[in-house]
Amino acid sequence: MMKGSPVNKKRNTKHHLTLITATTTLLLSLFSLVFQDIYTARINRITEYELMGQDVVTAAISAVFLCVILFKDYQRIKTKIVWLGCLLYLFYIYAYFSFGGVTSVFYLLYVAITGLTLFLFLFILVDIVKNDQLPDAAENYPRKAISAFFFISILLITVIEIQELILKTIVLKEQLNPFQVFYVLDLAIIFPSILITSVLNLRKTGWGYLFSGVALIKIATILPAVIFNDVFHRLYTGSFLDLPFDIIAAIITLIAAILLVMYMSRVDDKKSSLPR
Repeated sequence: MMKGSPVNKKRNTKHHLTLITATTTLLLSLFSLVFQDIYTARINRITEYELMGQDVVTAAISAVFLCVILFKDYQRIKTKIVWLGCLLYLFYIYAYFSFGGVTSVFYLLYVAITGLTLFLFLFILVDIVKNDQLPDAAENYPRKAISAFFFISILLITVIEIQELILKTIVLKEQLNPFQVFYVLDLAIIFPSILITSVLNLRKTGWGYLFSGVALIKIATILPAVIFNDVFHRLYTGSFLDLPFDIIAAIITLIAAILLVMYMSRVDDKKSSLPR
């Protein structure tokens, strides 16, 4: 290989930890697909079929992430944006597993991955700030389209989740189970962050451009997991859990994917001048 190729660049602790994390999540998801009985002992009411869908998507994202880590130039901001998006996906999934009590023989690994992905996410942000590497956008960057998409999609899903919570906690007075921790992750952390990103994006700030890419990756990766969960539930039980939401999720995913392609072609791919 030629000297100076991205795969030959000297790697530091951040690269090694990220590589270990992506490899671990790939192996965990593949193992869990083959041996679904590891999920038998758990305290929530999610079914094994739904977890199969989750593991399929996690395996795919982890495999793509590994390719990016090994073969893409980390010095470029677009590569760092992909790293951030993949780390955010993995953080969300394993925080959901950890806080939701999706127990298995690998539960301690779920907890470790939750913490590791969060800190790696922060380390990469620090790296971007130190190198003054916040992206710029081209004139034809779809700023308004991306921000409008964030507002509409997040508002729609927020209304759906709040309605469900009102029904469960006020109308039916049900006791929530740990599986429903995703309500907290969504409504308290993820959704407000994406709405803030949409405002920063409209204001043409570097942080807005940066987090718009991360948010698009997050939306384009997490919703397929919801769809696959229901597909496997239908295959094994004969019924969908929520077909209307699956359709909404598929539409949002498709739009997010299209906007992500446009985003990647219209943001400035700044390259760090400092070795990392």
